Amino acid sequence: MKWEYILTLLLAFLVGYLMFTVMAPFFIPIFWAIVLVILFYPFYQWILRKVTRRPALASLIACLSIAVFLIVPLTVVGSMLAGEFLHLYNWAEGYLAGMTTKAHKSPLFIYPLLEKYLGGFMDVSTLNLRGIFAEIIRSVAGYAGEGVQGFVKSLAEFFINLFLAFFTMYFLFKDGDKLFSIVKDLIPITEHHKNDIIDKNRAVISATMYGGVLVGAVQAALGGLAFWFLGIPAALLLSFVMFFMTFLPSVGSSLIWGPVAVYLMLTGEIAGGIGLVIWGVFVIGLVDNIMRPYIIGGKTNLHPLLLFFSIFGAVNVFGLIGIIAGPLILSIGQAMIEFYHEYVKTKNTWAG
Repeated sequence: MKWEYILTLLLAFLVGYLMFTVMAPFFIPIFWAIVLVILFYPFYQWILRKVTRRPALASLIACLSIAVFLIVPLTVVGSMLAGEFLHLYNWAEGYLAGMTTKAHKSPLFIYPLLEKYLGGFMDVSTLNLRGIFAEIIRSVAGYAGEGVQGFVKSLAEFFINLFLAFFTMYFLFKDGDKLFSIVKDLIPITEHHKNDIIDKNRAVISATMYGGVLVGAVQAALGGLAFWFLGIPAALLLSFVMFFMTFLPSVGSSLIWGPVAVYLMLTGEIAGGIGLVIWGVFVIGLVDNIMRPYIIGGKTNLHPLLLFFSIFGAVNVFGLIGIIAGPLILSIGQAMIEFYHEYVKTKNTWAG
């Protein structure tokens, strides 16, 4: 009997490992499908009532409606971003070629300081600092070209994953209740704690998506407005990147407008750089400090510091889905700690 149990357990682990290996390439679209189903499930239920309880038809209508709602704006924005990328690449090639001369005119440029500092230790006449810097610039231009190629490849992967996500959504809408019941029954904790974890995760997903998108859109719009006013090339592209960076609480947007401000100062636009810093800290930052805690923090009850590290770490491990996965993992961990704390408290009460 003991050997039968061990063999069954080993077989279960083997089958589980093989299933994980087979499904691993599709985790990203499956994850986004689950997120979208949770967000739009009330919409699906409304359609289900309208079509007199025909789940397959309701699921198809819901998926097509969500596809139009998401894909049309993404297509428009994607075509605009492709143009911005091409414009930025062409601009960067011309700008980087003459950056040495332009930067040398800046009062903040580092050439005179380097020559003065190194002159005390070695014969700077043997060093071609400008040549070294030009080589660095050429390397940067090469990386920019690779970045454009990577962007095109990522765009193709994105649309493939989008198709797989909608394909998965169809079955999750149609058969989601049955699948959810099976998964829920497998969780080895009390019904009360199951419902508590599920409710918290639903709140985290809703707050992160709805709140994060709203905060990110406002900050990206304010950043894009500043970039356009200052004449920064590819302002739309920078604001688009800023939108995703804003999902990192507190410092996300500054990772975009900060380097732009430094670029302005290094190229002689001192007033523009200082103005952008003021705008970023007191306008863009104000949106993050006021709206985000109110929309996200209040609904999820997650500490901002832990939220920051959970998102940053999850994005580093999982990629873009870490924006949602990080808070979810943190929420589940916090719920399990609360569950353990309640268990210990109850045990001590009975012991007393």
